[in-house]
Amino acid sequence: MNEKPRDWRSEIERIRSVADMLCTSHAGLRDRFSRQALFLDLSILGLTTWLAALAFVEPRINLSLTPLGMEPQVWGGLLAVLACFLSVLQIKVDWKGRSDAHKRSLDIYAEVKREAGYLLASGEDFDKIACQRVIARYDMASAVGIQIPENEFLSQKRRHKSKVALSKYLDHHPSASITLTRIKFWMRDNLRGHR
Repeated sequence: MNEKPRDWRSEIERIRSVADMLCTSHAGLRDRFSRQALFLDLSILGLTTWLAALAFVEPRINLSLTPLGMEPQVWGGLLAVLACFLSVLQIKVDWKGRSDAHKRSLDIYAEVKREAGYLLASGEDFDKIACQRVIARYDMASAVGIQIPENEFLSQKRRHKSKVALSKYLDHHPSASITLTRIKFWMRDNLRGHR
């Protein structure tokens, strides 16, 4: 059986490129879920603090803490129901857990990207064992890490490609406004037609 020789360099370059994109994707999802979890936590904290204020203040002050001229007891009940609903929602969506899972996947893919980068930068003939180690680590990251949801993949890929293009542009134009450069890229890609 005659086996075709493997092009280790192109395989490691591909793995590094995919790992880089997955790092960007997992970092973005980690940050998004972390922001959502923080917003939910602060909402619950705000509602329960308002509810506690209604419970411990004088009835006349309760009227000023109740909007739209509602009865303080009705308003307190609504706050309690909303706080309870948000607490159950927090358990159900588990945005903190999802953020942590994406952070762990980010860490694993960052190791793969770093090791592949070291191997590519060595400039030597590629050692089959070193290449197989990077490939095995990449396969392990794919197996144990959280997946990018299918409905998120293209937007995360676009986010990564935009980040790379912006980074390359800033290499030659370091004082360029990031916001204006993003607008310029958006206009180039959406208004001037596709090539």
